[in-house]
This record gives sequence, C-alpha cells and structure tokens, in this order.
Amino acid sequence: MIFYELFLQLSCIIVWTSLVSSSPIWDQKNQNLIKSRNYVPKTNTFDLTLKRVTLAPDGFTRSLATINGQYPGPTIEATKGDRIVLNINNELGEPTAIHSHGMFQRGTPWFDGVSGQTQCLIPNNYEFTYDFAVPDQAGTYWYHSHARTQYVNGVVGALIIHDPDDPYLNEYDEEILVILSDYHHVDAEILLKSFLSPASDGNEPVPDNGLINGKNNFNCSQAPPGSTCVDNAGLAKFEFVRNKRYRLRIINTSAFSAFFFSIDKHEMEVIEVEGTYTKRNKIHRLPINVAQRYSVIVTANQPVDNYIMRSEFQKTCMPDGAKNLSVVTAVVHYDGAPEDSTPISAPWKDFLEECIDLKHDTLQPLYDEKLPEATKEMELTIAFHNNSMGVVIAFLNESSYEPDVNFPTLARIFAGQADNLPKSRNAFTFDTVGEVVDITFINTDEGDHPFHMHGHQFWVLGSGNGTKVDKGALNTVDPIKRDTSTIPASGWTVFRFVPDNPGVFGIHCHMICIWHLQAGLLMQLIEFPEEIKKLDPPQAWVDLCNLQS
Repeated sequence: MIFYELFLQLSCIIVWTSLVSSSPIWDQKNQNLIKSRNYVPKTNTFDLTLKRVTLAPDGFTRSLATINGQYPGPTIEATKGDRIVLNINNELGEPTAIHSHGMFQRGTPWFDGVSGQTQCLIPNNYEFTYDFAVPDQAGTYWYHSHARTQYVNGVVGALIIHDPDDPYLNEYDEEILVILSDYHHVDAEILLKSFLSPASDGNEPVPDNGLINGKNNFNCSQAPPGSTCVDNAGLAKFEFVRNKRYRLRIINTSAFSAFFFSIDKHEMEVIEVEGTYTKRNKIHRLPINVAQRYSVIVTANQPVDNYIMRSEFQKTCMPDGAKNLSVVTAVVHYDGAPEDSTPISAPWKDFLEECIDLKHDTLQPLYDEKLPEATKEMELTIAFHNNSMGVVIAFLNESSYEPDVNFPTLARIFAGQADNLPKSRNAFTFDTVGEVVDITFINTDEGDHPFHMHGHQFWVLGSGNGTKVDKGALNTVDPIKRDTSTIPASGWTVFRFVPDNPGVFGIHCHMICIWHLQAGLLMQLIEFPEEIKKLDPPQAWVDLCNLQS
C-alpha cells in the first residue's frame, strides 16, 4: 500500500511537470547545453525610467513618451537561462504597465504586464519591478507599454534572448537590430478619441510617416502651420563590411502598418520567426505585420557602395489616406564607400500579395516536431458593428472585450472571485491536463488582423479566404510555430496551442494595444485557475491594486 501511494504521488508529479513545461525534452537538452558550455545563468538588471521628452525623430518636433529619454527605448539583452529584472520608474504623468512581448512568464503570470488582465496599473511617480526567468526561450522579442496609447507614443524597445546553442551561430559574423515602425505626429490619445467616435466610421488613424530605428526624413511642407520641423533630419545608417554575414533581427513595432522589408540588391535568408528556428529560405522582400519578428541572414556580397534599406507600407491594408505615404528608407553603407553619396535606387521587383504573412508553406521549422492531435475545437468570429452611440467597435462571437483595470482577472482568481465573469471579459477557462486546442478565427471584416497570443506560441495550421474553412488544406505535419499571425481580410486562420501555463493570458489583435484592442478585439485564456491559486504573487504586485484610486 505504501509503495502504491508513493507511486501515485510520483505519477502526479510527473503529470504536473509535463503540464507546466512547454517542451520537456528541449528543456533538458538546453540544461545540458548550458552545462556543457559552463554557462552560469545571470541576472540582468535594467533600470528604465518612463518620461515625456520632446524629440524630432523625423524632423517634426513633438512630445513623446520615452524610456530613459530614448525612442526607441534601450535594448534588453539576455541569454537563454538568465533572469531579467526590469526596474520601472514611472514619470509619465499617467499610470502604465509593461509587457515583455513573447515571454511565456511561466510561473510568473503576474509579470505579463497587461492592465485589466494580469495587473493593476503602475501609478505615476511610482516604481515597480518585473522579475522573471527565461529558461526555455531564445530569439527576437520586444517590450512595450500595455496601457492605452503609450506604446504608440513611444514606450517601446527590443528584447533579445541569445542562444548558447544557436544552430546558425557559425553562419553569421555580427548581429544588427532593425526596428520598423509607423509614426504619428499627433498624440495617440487624441487619435484614439477620434477613432472611438462616430465620425471615424471605424477608419483607423493613418500614420504621418514611418521610421527605421527611430529615424527618417519628413517633408516639412506637409507639416501643419506653427509646427517646428526641419527637413533632412537624417536616416538610420547600417555599416557593412564586404563579405561579412549579418543576422538582422527585424521587429515591426507599428500601431497599425504592415511592411515589406528589403535591401536593394541583397538577398535574405530567413532563419527565425518569433523564437522558432526555421529552415533557410531565400527571399528578396519580407512581409512583416504588426508585432511580428524575423531573423534573416544577409551577406555583404555586393560591390563596395551605399545601398537602400526599404520598409514599404502595405497600403492595400490601410485607409485611403495612406496612399501618399512614402517608402521608409535607411542606408546600408559598405566600409570604404563614399560617406555622403546618395544610393542608387534598385528595388526588388518581386510581386507579393499584400496583407498576408510570409507563406507558411515556405516558412518551415528547422527541427522536426510531432504535432499533438487536437482534443478541443473553438470557433471565433471577428466582426465590427456600431454600438448604441454610433461608434464602430470590435466583437469576438458578438462580445466586445471590456477590462476591469481596478480588479484584473488574475487578482480575481487569487481572491476567489473569478467565477461567472461578465460576458464582456471574453474569458475562456482551460483546466484539463493534456488538452490541445484548435482555434479557428473567421474574419468577417474587410481588414486583416495580426493576432498575438500571450504566454504561448501556437502552430499555424493554415489560412484562407472566405468564411468556410478548408480543413483539407490544414498542415498538421510541419506547421510553423510562432506567437503572432495574420488573419486575412474576409478569411480564416486556424491556430493550435497547448494550454499548459497556469495564468491569465490574452490573445488579441495587435493593431495595436490601441485601435482594435481598445475597440474590444481580445479574448482571455484562463489556464488552470486552481493551480494559479497555489502560486505566490509578490507583495509589490498585490500592492498595485491597493494603490488604485
């Protein structure tokens, strides 16, 4: 009998270990690799002050919400296995919350940084610390405010997790960070108020410009009277040495805009998408939607000269007012080339369909993985309707998300008050060990929607046009695994994921944490609420809700 009880307890431990680990085999492999390289995990501490600063990234002067006075903010770097500590000093003049985009937050769901879901807001003139480990992740990520319009106003930066066993480590010589963004000259709170008014008719704000690494030029003749603006503010410049190989980590931090990224006369080989290594795939132009990230290898194999780096707006996905937007550019300068010579324009001519992701049949995972079979299916319909005030808002299965910023869902679970949440919380509970879920999104809207899942990656099984899903076209052999994927306009996409991470995690349209999210396009995943209650949140996190007025 004693032996049987011990065996039963051991079995339960094994089941729970499988539950809370996203990839037990890879975790063990990673630990062995770290040991074999004598790598000792480190604690990487970053002191980040959020404050308003007057800047002119493209020559147009305006007030931006910045991190340490910078836009974009400082890059957070760590190595797989490390701990990251973010000391946030909020001097914005308004409450905030910081989300580390793509981090699973396994065991620390209170640090996911989402107002109304996982935390109360950090008050103005207050300090709060996010403290989490990254034991099983490596790749290209980013961090940003998850409070109203702050990320559109500038609270954004890159987050890079290096891999001691990067399979491509010997195939590039240096890394280069490329941050793409659309850019507004008007404060995003004003734009949001306009968007959420009957007069907008649901048309999203059109950016005034785009930036690469926080820089671009703007034609100041288009600036409103009384503006402070200078022409030829300067482009971002990337230094190449001939015959060297570069890993470009490309991040789209836009509020709304999808881009085609390219470098004149230089091929790219895709090797990573959002923490998943891919088979090498040569391309000329990279489609990248809001919140997506890719790594590509570029070889400096052209004659010593200056070349144009391009970020082209995908205007088919944008309101008519975007038709006058110019291509966003930067300069690739080869060592030895003239410093001030203007690059000769030589764009790639490949035709790419707009408003969809890089074809998933060419985006294949590097490592073979047996896909678990689905045990549950969900279908969610995306729609936009006028509410009683005549404002166009978003719905998932005819429910528009409304958060409770003073009593977030995770706090409700710890307080034992999460049962019977209002329909407007768009909450779905998963509490079955071993469950595998297929979510089918049916998009009845005429615009595309890049959906991001917190706390997880998911397999993209397929997508297509119309409202009828072609299940015969689904890829269950070698689908790509990522955390942000585009649901095409008037089309469908099927995600498969494993709910194995106790916590509250959102899945939402990332156009942005502002336009469509503020309009209600989000659902909450509540995973294993009884296991959540066994966790021990830090007192500083609890105190945030006690500070709300």
